[in-house]
Amino acid sequence: MTLDERFAEFRALIEADIVRARREGIADLLRVAARTRRASSDAERVVAFEDARKTFDGNAVVLEFMKTLAAPTPVSHEETSLRAQRFARVRVAEIQLYHAAAVKSGRASGGIYLALRAQMDAARDAYRENFITPTNGTADYLHAEFVRTLANDNAALLGPEYPGPLV
Repeated sequence: MTLDERFAEFRALIEADIVRARREGIADLLRVAARTRRASSDAERVVAFEDARKTFDGNAVVLEFMKTLAAPTPVSHEETSLRAQRFARVRVAEIQLYHAAAVKSGRASGGIYLALRAQMDAARDAYRENFITPTNGTADYLHAEFVRTLANDNAALLGPEYPGPLV
């Protein structure tokens, strides 16, 4: 084998490695970008961006691009309110469906909260975490739904132990 033939063979191997590396780089970029775009919370965006930083360490252009994807999409106050209302209706409907006997006995005794403390506290914690922030001004739709649906529009049926609205 001549030196020119060996050089051509070496060049072909390098070009094949470059093509493979580009393909893998594009696949990595698409994977990380998709994960970043799917993130539904700031915490998920941070984790996705950390993954991007590890994958593309030293590639400032890619990391800058990933930062644009990691920026949260602004959500209108109306959208937040609709999500909060939907969350409240679904959570209360689940409580009503899966704990019907406890709802009935709680209404009868005037202590719905005592009968459903674990479920209501879990719903309140999730609502607080997802919708109540100092700046968004979201109303406590969960409390309103507890009163409307579980207590048949009579807040007294929730009982004296009920901690009241979140806001």
